[in-house]
Amino acid sequence: MTPEIENLRQKIDSIEDSLISILNERAKYVLEIGKIKKAQGLPIADSKREEIILKRVAEKNPGPMSNEFMVDVFKKIIDESIKLESKS
Repeated sequence: MTPEIENLRQKIDSIEDSLISILNERAKYVLEIGKIKKAQGLPIADSKREEIILKRVAEKNPGPMSNEFMVDVFKKIIDESIKLESKS
């Protein structure tokens, strides 16, 4: 393996570490929202909010990842968030 590839892979590893941290930080806020929703008797799922998130993701995506891919990723994040909120 070349040093150039190794260097680039180390950068990818660092970005992946950041993604893990950011997603878990997001999840902490999701849990707090779940507690508030439960206390106020609000539904966990919010289809309007989901639409807003997915639209924003597609609008803000500069590429090179496709909008379809990014939206799919965020759909998975939203699904997991709903599961977390349901447990809070």
